[in-house]
Amino acid sequence: MAEKFREAAAKAFKAASAKAKVSRSSGGGPSIPAGSSKALGALIGAGAVGYAGMHSFYSVNGGERAIVFNRLSGVKSTIYGEGLNFNIPWFEWPIVYDVRTRPCNLQTLTGSKDLQMVTIGVRVLHKPDSNQLVQIYRQLGKDYEARVLPSLMNECAKAVVARFNANELLTKRELVSAEIAKDLRLRASKFNLLLEDIAITHVSFSPEYSRAVESKQVGKKIL
Repeated sequence: MAEKFREAAAKAFKAASAKAKVSRSSGGGPSIPAGSSKALGALIGAGAVGYAGMHSFYSVNGGERAIVFNRLSGVKSTIYGEGLNFNIPWFEWPIVYDVRTRPCNLQTLTGSKDLQMVTIGVRVLHKPDSNQLVQIYRQLGKDYEARVLPSLMNECAKAVVARFNANELLTKRELVSAEIAKDLRLRASKFNLLLEDIAITHVSFSPEYSRAVESKQVGKKIL
């Protein structure tokens, strides 16, 4: 609806500009025809209305929320929902956030409690707190995900893995995942981010450790 309104306003503005060009080209001399000042005023008014119509409305799609930045007062405290919304042309413009759940994957190399090198993959389903978008924009900006999540996931995964031995990372995988989720949710809440699901996608060890485990299992079978 907003796009159709803007297109209609743009057509009206172009028509008014064309009329202005015709009136200027038909003058032919230094004398100013009677009523030309009124016509010029009407054209300026039509141009202003066209500009205002094109920039007074914006749409917020499904799964999105918007905040508005004002040149005089800064970010407004109101959060705008889905549909057609109004803003003051030139003085204000919308900042739209996607508030749907999205995945973020991280793979990191770290050390276990018994000093074995472990590669662990973590997947997080996250979204911003739609009631705190103003604070998120002031603190982190639009690219909040890239600024915060990778570092938080990396720190929490390394801190939790360091509490377990290499063997426990396999036998107590659910506990490890729960500990990572607990730490991540606590850290992410300070940045107004909601984490809906956190899971370990894979765990792998160094080639040396894997060969040692295989040799140990072969030895047990022989005995």
